[in-house]
Amino acid sequence: MELRLIFVAALTAGASGTGLAQESTDKATGKDSAAPIQKVEIKAQAEEYDPRRDDTASKTVITNAEIMKYGDTNVFDVLKRAPGVTVIGNSIRMRGLGNYTQVLVNGERAPPGFSLDTLPPEQIERIEVIRAASAEFSMQAIAGTINIVLKKVVAKAQRDLRANLSRADDQRDALLLGTLADRSGNLSWFVNGVMGRTLRDAPSGGDDDFTNAQGVMTQQRDWWRRNRWRNSYLGLQPRLSFKLPGDDQLNLSAFVQVGRSGGDSETRYNETIGHFSNPDYVDLTSQNASRTRFLGGEVNWVAKLGGGKLDAKLNLSQGKINSDSASLSATVDNAVVLDRDADTRSDYDTVSSTGKYTRTLFDGHSLATGWEINQQSTEDNVLRVEGIIGTTRLIIPEHFKPRVLRYAAFGQDEWNVTKNWSVYLGARWEAIRTDSEGTGLPVTQSKSHVLSPVAQTLYKFPDKSGRQLRLALTRTYKAPSTQQLTARRYEAPENTRFNPDSSGNPKLRPELANGIDITYEHFFAPSALFSVGTSQRRIRDYIRTRLTQDEHGLWLNQPLNDGQATVRTLDVELKFPLKALLADGPNVDLRASANKNWSQVETVPGPNNRLDQQVPLSANLGADFRSDKQSYGASFAYRQGSPVRASAEQTIRVFQRRDLDAYWLYKFNPGLQVRLSANNLLGEDNYGYSRYEDVNGVSRQASRTPGSVKLAANLEMKFQ
Repeated sequence: MELRLIFVAALTAGASGTGLAQESTDKATGKDSAAPIQKVEIKAQAEEYDPRRDDTASKTVITNAEIMKYGDTNVFDVLKRAPGVTVIGNSIRMRGLGNYTQVLVNGERAPPGFSLDTLPPEQIERIEVIRAASAEFSMQAIAGTINIVLKKVVAKAQRDLRANLSRADDQRDALLLGTLADRSGNLSWFVNGVMGRTLRDAPSGGDDDFTNAQGVMTQQRDWWRRNRWRNSYLGLQPRLSFKLPGDDQLNLSAFVQVGRSGGDSETRYNETIGHFSNPDYVDLTSQNASRTRFLGGEVNWVAKLGGGKLDAKLNLSQGKINSDSASLSATVDNAVVLDRDADTRSDYDTVSSTGKYTRTLFDGHSLATGWEINQQSTEDNVLRVEGIIGTTRLIIPEHFKPRVLRYAAFGQDEWNVTKNWSVYLGARWEAIRTDSEGTGLPVTQSKSHVLSPVAQTLYKFPDKSGRQLRLALTRTYKAPSTQQLTARRYEAPENTRFNPDSSGNPKLRPELANGIDITYEHFFAPSALFSVGTSQRRIRDYIRTRLTQDEHGLWLNQPLNDGQATVRTLDVELKFPLKALLADGPNVDLRASANKNWSQVETVPGPNNRLDQQVPLSANLGADFRSDKQSYGASFAYRQGSPVRASAEQTIRVFQRRDLDAYWLYKFNPGLQVRLSANNLLGEDNYGYSRYEDVNGVSRQASRTPGSVKLAANLEMKFQ
């Protein structure tokens, strides 16, 4: 709900009469009625508005002040503090689920090529963590939505430069960000520039084995792999904002990003029992290089219309990726060498339009309606050359062109029934059409549409106790991705049950989820909160990936709709400044949260038949100290490990992890500050494990990627 603070100053009829009588007396007595009038100033102080506390549609809002307070250098560090959010590398999860969490930028899906890594925190207006869906945004949010809202209008001149360096055993990063912003009269503008480079050298290792139905191990090998990767990129994001007559606005923005990357990989197998393929490739090397270019623009018009406000956008974006790859697979002593080369040209075109119209109607009602249309076309042209060295090689041209059209309409009403009770009702209709065609592939078409009603209510206990209850009933969904829907097959360099091919399924249906959320919140002091909530999602037409062998005996991963699944959660959060307990205590903010997650896929036998490799338990503890000159703090995140039964045959293990991070921020003056940080102070490694069992026997695969402490230094300079 929009915050509307209306201050009315009025003279009573008696007071007005007194003023008129005094004016007549002055005229009769000859006094100068133009004598100075005494100035009376009336001040009113409104209670601070907090979207989490006051909005009926539940959401947690991380403001720009909070983002900048601790000197975080990227979105992922900011979200580590958010309750109910788990960050694993660059994967953002709610309810322990990654594929079911929706991440938006300005309420829309980010265009191809857009990376959150390159987004300067200074240009983020706020981050909205939305646990229960609202009709305004796409309802593809079974786990929840993270909406990153960028600044539109420049409030004051800004000229700053930020340099960031980080280093771990396996990776080095350098990043330079700059912002120029100013305003003149009714025009404001800013330009963001970014330049970065990443170098990665990551070793890993593991072992594979197979035991037949008689309990005899017939295959065993250990392996070592080294991946080296480098990436350089440049980006520019300009924006112009015009204030038009009648408080209308016209905002023009664009982005340009170019990049160049490359790398190589080396894998060595040491077979101790049996053989794994025919021919038996034990040495694999590959090289790849790519060049990327993405550009786009947006026109945004905000206008008063018919007693309300219209916010309409038109977006255009285009991208191009040129990539070359070459790989060699060799048997012992290079007796047989398979050479595979591929040149790929990919083009992306996106056109989209969104709009929202809001107005107040009747008593206490805030109405909104809107639309969304998005069309994305991709065209891949691949030239593959492969064959055994010393023989005639095959030249295989491939063409692949998928097109996705999304369109939606929504309406919602937020109604203040009483002073302490408000209700939110909304509905969103969304449709998706996917068409694909390609060399040697049948032309496929997939259509789906979903009507998603949603209802939320907020009840505040009387007497300003700070206690309140929330209830939300939602219908959300998850549409299959383009890759899941197309019949295109991606071939693995070495086809085994450990490295299968993958293909889509044009017959997939969207996953539908009916949900309920109940939350109790207590705002017991300024900036202090205790919250406990529980939720359930009942999912129909659950999509899982099945590992099978095709008619040629090749291993293949393919998605399919497979029954129903249930997700349940219990969330507890506590945060408060120490001064809420000790009036003379230090300026320390404390926070703690825990999230217990359960899920069950009905068509997969238990136990541990959880959804999407769900994290069963996550917890976060943190403390931050702030003073005029410096801030420092630490956070500890824990993720419980457990096996996950992906199917009747396949089990994957989610491993326990403990992350300890710390930072120190020092402000030399208002224009110069430095931030030092350390991540993964415990030096936790990353592990993987999968097990597949059928009538032929049991195969196991285990892997380990070493981890290390990551140290970073960030220097920020602001110029007058």
